[in-house]
Amino acid sequence: MSEQPITGLLVGYDGSEESAWALDWAAEDARTRGLPLTVLHSWDIRAGGLAPMPAVDPRAKAQEILNAGIEHAHEVASDLKARAVLARAPAAARLIEASETADLIVLGSRGAGGFAGLTLGSVGAQVAAHASCPVVIVRGDRPHSERGPGRVVVGMDGSPASRAALATAFTEADAHGLSLRVVIAWDPVPARELPPLMDEAGMRAAAEARMVELMLPLRERHPGVRAETEIVTGVPRQVLMDAAGEARLLVVGSRGLGGFRGLLLGSVSQALIHHAPCPVAVVHAPAGSDVRDGERP
Repeated sequence: MSEQPITGLLVGYDGSEESAWALDWAAEDARTRGLPLTVLHSWDIRAGGLAPMPAVDPRAKAQEILNAGIEHAHEVASDLKARAVLARAPAAARLIEASETADLIVLGSRGAGGFAGLTLGSVGAQVAAHASCPVVIVRGDRPHSERGPGRVVVGMDGSPASRAALATAFTEADAHGLSLRVVIAWDPVPARELPPLMDEAGMRAAAEARMVELMLPLRERHPGVRAETEIVTGVPRQVLMDAAGEARLLVVGSRGLGGFRGLLLGSVSQALIHHAPCPVAVVHAPAGSDVRDGERP
C-alpha cells in the first residue's frame, strides 16, 4: 500500500444503519483500549451493482458518506483519534489488504451496497475468512448502545485458531471490565471411537485439564478477568448461539481440529457471523501455527 499503513481499529462504513452500529462498537472499543480508529469507505461502481446517474459524482458521494462516518465517530467519542480513508476498490479486497497492519476490523452484518460496495452479507464473510487480523461482525437486533454490559464468550476446541481466540477474548474482557465464559461444545463420542483404555468421562477430564493449562498464562496476564469454563453437550453452533444470548462479544477461531470433540470452526464461525444474537469476532491462528493443526490438544 502506498498510503500510511492502517493500525489500531478499522471499521468499514457505508452509511447504512448496520454500519453505524459497527462504528459505535468500534469507536467505543478504540476509546477503551486507547487505540486509533480508521473509518474506511470503499466505493466501486462495478461492485455496487448500480450505474452512476449523470447528475451524481460517485467519488463526491463516497466522500460525503465517509465524512458523515467520521462525524458519527466523534459523536460517540469526541476525544477519539479517528482517521478517514477513502478507497476506490472492491470492499473485501481493500479490507483484507488493510488487515495486514490493523489490530482489528469491525463490520456491520449487512450494508447498503450502491457506491459503497459493502454488501456485508458477502463482504463480511470474505473478510472474516481471509483477514490477517481478528474481524468483528456486529450483529444483533438493536444497536450495541441499547444492550447491557454483557460478558465475553469464547468457543474453544484446543486448535491454534481457538487458542488465538481465547487470547483475544481475554483482552476484550479485560479492556471492558467484563467476565469471560469459555465454552467447549462437546459432541458425544461413540464408544467405537474412544481411545484404548479411555472412556468419555476421562476424555472430558483431559479436556478440562488442558483448558486449565491453556488459560494459566492468560489469567496471569489479565488477573482482573473472572473466567469460567463450561463443557456443554450439543451441536457446536447451537451451543455457542445459546451461550451468546446477552454477550457483548462472541469470539471463535476461524477453523478448528475437533480436539475436544468440538467446534469444526470453519463451518461454525461462518454460521455464527450470519445468525448469532450478538457481535462475533473471528480470529485466525498465528502465522506458522497451521503445522500443528493435526495435533490433539
